[in-house]
Amino acid sequence: MQWKRIAAIVALTTDELMFTFLFFVVLPLFNVRLPLSVYGGVIGFLIGKDLIVVRLIWNVVVKPPETGSEALLRKVGVAVTDIDAHSSGTVQIENELWNAESVHPVRKGDRVKILSLEGLSLQVEPVADQE
Repeated sequence: MQWKRIAAIVALTTDELMFTFLFFVVLPLFNVRLPLSVYGGVIGFLIGKDLIVVRLIWNVVVKPPETGSEALLRKVGVAVTDIDAHSSGTVQIENELWNAESVHPVRKGDRVKILSLEGLSLQVEPVADQE
């Protein structure tokens, strides 16, 4: 997850770095000299744009996935059928029914936590009442 934050920051600061290179390296090669107030105004605009973009999309970058197998991990559901040790049964996670296996016995109506997803079958464990 940390690499996504770093990549987002690099992507957002690229335009400021490129404009700085243009202003201080490329333009002087062509004998074009602009006042620093132009640089400050453009950089201020670019930073303001970045702050708005960050505010709008940052949650997309750092938010955990809501779909796919990653979203199922650590969710809690309810056993719809009994699940004996090393056998399969059915659990309900939100509004979906899933095949599930457990190394511990689970009774119908018990709360279960998803440990992993193997194909279309969940590996679950009973949830203690304190959790």
